[in-house]
Amino acid sequence: MKLSIIHYPKMHRQWLLKREYGDYSQHAHFYTRKEALECRKLIDMNKYPREKKYKIAMQRILTEEEFKRLDKKQRYRNINKGLRR
Repeated sequence: MKLSIIHYPKMHRQWLLKREYGDYSQHAHFYTRKEALECRKLIDMNKYPREKKYKIAMQRILTEEEFKRLDKKQRYRNINKGLRR
């Protein structure tokens, strides 16, 4: 899958990550280039995102089957340490 990052300086969210040869709806907007690169890196590594903004963007860019195949890392929680605040 080929992903491209495009800069549109007149838009509020200036950086666009889009899927080449995909549907029109398969794109996501970001505030910074660093965010767009981070989302692209997560897609390339086939990892499920922790942050909501990346999750929404990856749902838009990937197909439903591709999104379901992402690797979800189980989080370990030591119950003896109690709750985190």
